[in-house]
Amino acid sequence: MESPFDHPANKTVALYLEPMLNSYYKCYQDILTLSDIPAGPLQEMVARVNVPKLSEFQTLSAFSPPPSSRSSYSTTCLFVLCRYPTNTYSGSKYADNYMYAADVPNVYGYLESNGYKILEGLTTMTYRGPVDIASSQPNGFHGRRRLICMFQYKGSCV
Repeated sequence: MESPFDHPANKTVALYLEPMLNSYYKCYQDILTLSDIPAGPLQEMVARVNVPKLSEFQTLSAFSPPPSSRSSYSTTCLFVLCRYPTNTYSGSKYADNYMYAADVPNVYGYLESNGYKILEGLTTMTYRGPVDIASSQPNGFHGRRRLICMFQYKGSCV
């Protein structure tokens, strides 16, 4: 039986700004990540990237829950928004392909011109509410995420 919450028409995706250790440049960078792989053309711009530790003191707990079977977002993986379609390069080999905070206006433009609806009211309510959905999993290698917006794919624009 399929849950109505898992139906693609009901899928809401969160866009975050999140620190990642760039092992090529040997520095921390805030990159744009997603809560899940979105429906529509944006999915071609999302890469699943294994995350290096942000600190040598980070470890995974033996009591960490396994990744949910519903979502492939795990404690050591991020869904990273890329500058180019992911089929044109091999993932994290080219570190400059990730999208950063300065790219947010262009991401908004892309979303709106490709059939996505930015959910301003839901984003505001979530941001101000008592439940912090941006907090990363407690036992993962992720840093402190910041919610940028939430959006849904509504179909191609006419």
